[in-house]
Amino acid sequence: MLIKKHKKIYGFDLLEKLQEADLSVKEGTLYPMLNRMSAEHILDAVWNMENIKSHPRKFYSLTDKGNQLLKEMRTEFKKILVIFEKLEH
Repeated sequence: MLIKKHKKIYGFDLLEKLQEADLSVKEGTLYPMLNRMSAEHILDAVWNMENIKSHPRKFYSLTDKGNQLLKEMRTEFKKILVIFEKLEH
């Protein structure tokens, strides 16, 4: 959802935003996951080399397939919440 919210984001910025949301993710976990999601065409990965003074950055954005997958995951999450609500009462 962070990638969708920001339209495009690079890995280190994504790590920082996950930490701000109290989701501790290690680089060694995030980058292989981003690469796998890119290989599966869930994410689009584009190198941005506009600012030559700094290191090139790979920006990630959701593909149409990624947006559809996110929509399906949100639907499933909502179903799970309904089930937990029913179990509590």
